[in-house]
Amino acid sequence: MDLSSDPRRTEAQPPTVAAWQASAAAPIAPEPVTPETADEPAAGPQPAERPAQWGWRGRANRLSNGLIHLPARPDELVHRAARKRLLRPFSRTMTIVVANPKGGAAKTPTSLLAAATLGFHRGGYTLAWDNNETRGTLGMRAEQATHQQTVIDLLRDIDGFLSTSASVGRLSGYLRPQSARFDVLASDDVPGSMEIIDDQAFGKLWTALSRYYRLLVIDTGNNVRAPNWRAATSKADCLVVPTTVQQDVADSGLWMLNHLIRSGHEKLAANAVAVISCADPKTDAALLDDIAGRYRAIVREVVVIPHDPYIRSGGRMAYDALADSTRRAWLLACTAVVDSLSIRDQD
Repeated sequence: MDLSSDPRRTEAQPPTVAAWQASAAAPIAPEPVTPETADEPAAGPQPAERPAQWGWRGRANRLSNGLIHLPARPDELVHRAARKRLLRPFSRTMTIVVANPKGGAAKTPTSLLAAATLGFHRGGYTLAWDNNETRGTLGMRAEQATHQQTVIDLLRDIDGFLSTSASVGRLSGYLRPQSARFDVLASDDVPGSMEIIDDQAFGKLWTALSRYYRLLVIDTGNNVRAPNWRAATSKADCLVVPTTVQQDVADSGLWMLNHLIRSGHEKLAANAVAVISCADPKTDAALLDDIAGRYRAIVREVVVIPHDPYIRSGGRMAYDALADSTRRAWLLACTAVVDSLSIRDQD
């Protein structure tokens, strides 16, 4: 099969993507999506680099049954190195907050796909938590669950999970497991119900959930003055600022960063990762360059995610249904997040 005929696999990467990210857009051969494909950290003398697995070089290596060993191209080597960096351990539970006060900034897809990528490659222990002050949509975009329990149901019983007798098995009744080895804690869809999650309630939830997960990925709402929004950013080890290639959406994220700086969160803003999602098939290259440059002046890293019609559809998302270029771009985005968490872990 000629993979170049598949539009999802030949999506051109926007021009502002750094060279180390270029592998996300390269035409590629099929690669099984299993956790076992992730490279393990090496100890002692380094073995010879594996032959190419991507593109025509990878196809030739497989068809030769080991008779030839064509080397991997630089973009594939960069991707392998990123997978190793993604496995970096931390000394405690780390909290990632996804925030942009503008609606339509791709906060929910960013939260879901960050948690999916981290959970898949790091072996689980990752939670995507909808902390919207109104009615969030994380549960609607995640894979279907067999129950409708939400964060409000968990909050009613939270004192039981703050005791030493609590168990992860009991906690699972409030969560929505996903095929990419992470869980979703959905917000409530009853109007006004989320208003009861103030800073104190958020603190109880965060304390309990930190006992059971290594990584918390927190989706937020649009009100930077909401108690649960402020509580989340106060616990953040890494801030992820999502935006699309739209001026008003990008401006909103930049305003929020300046708001955090004025509020005493200079380090959080400086160590943040901006994720620019190309929501439309045709990207305004000049606008993308401008947005990326303005974010780079404030945050530690800027990552561009190529257009994927599967995400744009607005339906439920499964990690293995993403385009290969999307999965690879998200792996590089999460590597940037892990790098930021490592800096924070050393503070």
